[in-house]
Amino acid sequence: MKAYILKINTQASNEYAKVCSDSCDNVGLDWEYFQGFQNMSGKMAFNTLNIKNLPVETYSHIDNPSTGHKAMCATAGHFAIWQKIAKSKHDVGIVLEHDAVMLQPITIQIPENTIVVLGYKVKDKDRYDHKSAGVPNDLIRIDGHEGAHAYAITKRTAKFLLNELSVQGIHSAIDNDYFIRRQRRTAMPLTIASPTPAIGWLRESTIWQQSSDSNYEFIPSFHKYYK
Repeated sequence: MKAYILKINTQASNEYAKVCSDSCDNVGLDWEYFQGFQNMSGKMAFNTLNIKNLPVETYSHIDNPSTGHKAMCATAGHFAIWQKIAKSKHDVGIVLEHDAVMLQPITIQIPENTIVVLGYKVKDKDRYDHKSAGVPNDLIRIDGHEGAHAYAITKRTAKFLLNELSVQGIHSAIDNDYFIRRQRRTAMPLTIASPTPAIGWLRESTIWQQSSDSNYEFIPSFHKYYK
């Protein structure tokens, strides 16, 4: 398996991504940076992917992109990583936004036909005692997750998601269309690894004025060790 760390070229993103990549090294996870889209419209970012039924346009540069453009550029980055996973020699791809932190190795098999989320987003990364919680040994079915900061998919699942995208297009940002409860527009179900091997470490957002720290109800193995 291999992790792809989605980042952009700003000081904050580079600093976050370095923490993320170091955490991958700490758990023995192969990784590479993926340089995301920035200073352009969301439509122009989608244009570079050459995926049928995504909105496209021909201009590329925006001096001060809105939060909406930034969110859709981030979404395009996820789709581009799916393309890399679909073509990779690795059977499993781990998608990490730059503020993700790996805490444990992925010791559980990632099954076909599911998006496996790897952990919650928190402001204080040290509140979760991952050492006592241990490595993941189970998958729990969930109906929603607050964010796309860390998840795993197989090569076959990546191909399904890309094909589904070509059929139905895009309606909103990555979190909404694929993770948020009652907003998801994909046929791909969600599971969460338990105990959770990663977190999204909330600091200053590179998209929004303020990062959302909301989560759905914690699974028991996280709740027990989140103090």
